[in-house]
Amino acid sequence: MHVKLHRRTFAKLGLLSGAGALVLPACRGSPPPRSEAARLSPDERVMFERFAEVYIPTEGTNLKPLSDVPYLDNIDRVLAFFDAPTLDEVHTGLKLFDYGSIIVGLHFARFANLDPEDRLEYIRKWDNGGETQRLIVGLIKKLVAVGYWQDVEAARRVGYQGPVSDEAKILSLGNAPMPVAVANASESP
Repeated sequence: MHVKLHRRTFAKLGLLSGAGALVLPACRGSPPPRSEAARLSPDERVMFERFAEVYIPTEGTNLKPLSDVPYLDNIDRVLAFFDAPTLDEVHTGLKLFDYGSIIVGLHFARFANLDPEDRLEYIRKWDNGGETQRLIVGLIKKLVAVGYWQDVEAARRVGYQGPVSDEAKILSLGNAPMPVAVANASESP
């Protein structure tokens, strides 16, 4: 199967995954039905595990250990929101990143099989690489961050109190219009 890799699509993915970090936790509805295509492959799961180990080092900190956070399942749920062509490009980008270390870093091993120092060096090369490399590594970083911080208990370890509207018992108004006084003030010069 031949899949074209478009940089504009990866730019959109970067924006979508960044916005997803803010929007998805607020969505209380049931997630869309998961398709088999949305599931991370075993190689992708291992790649994300190795990436998270160096991107969110929890050992020796007050952060919740990665092993106690279902970040891979959270990433899988985020991917279920992508349409099929975008998802195909994401999977292609993940493969490029994972197997790119064979050539790009001259490590002659997949990213998932590198030691932590080599993984960090490889991530830095992609951070400073071409536009497509920066977009792919940015997407992976955002997916790992979204996957980890969706766990409320992990966020509480760094002082997140939870939604203030819940604690203050503020009722949700849904998609309510702006108050008249604010709406009129914004219209005046």
